[in-house]
Amino acid sequence: MASSLSFLQEFHEIYSEISTGKAVVRSLRNLKEIREDVVYWVEGTITGVDTNREFCYLGCRICGKKVEEVDGKKRCMQCGEYTFRDIFRYNVEVVVADETDSARLILWNRASEKLIGEPAEDVIALYGDTTRTMPDDIAEKFLGREGLFEVIVSSEHEYVDGFNVERLIVDEEIKDVYIMKNFPDYESNSDDDSFLQSMYYVEKDDRAVNKSVQADDQVADNATKDTADEIDSEAIQTPNKQKSEGVVFLQN
Repeated sequence: MASSLSFLQEFHEIYSEISTGKAVVRSLRNLKEIREDVVYWVEGTITGVDTNREFCYLGCRICGKKVEEVDGKKRCMQCGEYTFRDIFRYNVEVVVADETDSARLILWNRASEKLIGEPAEDVIALYGDTTRTMPDDIAEKFLGREGLFEVIVSSEHEYVDGFNVERLIVDEEIKDVYIMKNFPDYESNSDDDSFLQSMYYVEKDDRAVNKSVQADDQVADNATKDTADEIDSEAIQTPNKQKSEGVVFLQN
């Protein structure tokens, strides 16, 4: 199991990025419009988990990439070497919603382990490695969790299947970050006038976190929605928790 110290160190790294203005927050709707290789943060709530897909994979202990069997031997597809040094790692697909939209996010090993509370090796040992479909009680650990998600955006393809997430802070950690340092305003420029501007602040009386989102008048609603978006919207509209097409949704 990952040590709490390592997660604490990660938290302080994220706080450092926020306090120095390196971390920029976008809305989910704006994130889908970006066509460049960049990393942004989004704030939202996990409203759905895809329990029908494999939620973990055999990964290389060295680089973390997938290990596959080739001629009866295990080979790291990144290193290109045959190896016995493999380990189960998480790869969980969730639906996250904010006030503007919803999107599919892929939570990789470290982010997923933070929410589940134990490494994939322990979960596989407990539930067995048959189909690797996510058990319901593991899915419960994701639903309703509020977080700041570090999202990796690629210029190579438009948003269809989801964004990759490397790091996140969740629940009470978010309040801790806001209390230590307010998020800096996003300063728009002539190239970014279509993006929402977000300001986060702390209400000192009850230490509650509030968010004020001011939309630019030039922001246009997307005229089309792909299949993934249509499924995402159900995560907001579906009353009560239910299972639909392998995705467990949170109840309103």
